[in-house]
Amino acid sequence: MSGDGKSDWVKNSLKDPAVTVRIAKHTFPATARTVKDEQEEMLARTMLADKYKEREADGSLSEWARTALVLAVDLAAPIN
Repeated sequence: MSGDGKSDWVKNSLKDPAVTVRIAKHTFPATARTVKDEQEEMLARTMLADKYKEREADGSLSEWARTALVLAVDLAAPIN
């Protein structure tokens, strides 16, 4: 998720969604996309709110968790 969607990595991903993701020694080709499906979006918001403790005292999502741009990165098979 990106706070305002204006960071360079978000702009670049939206302009050219072909990206790579490196995890340890593995590099994966991937495709970035904005999340449009409501269930997928809420799952991402909930998981990130829990991970980063972005909940209000009443348990609801913080403003950031409710409003940030949700960007998904769909991985393909590793390159190496």
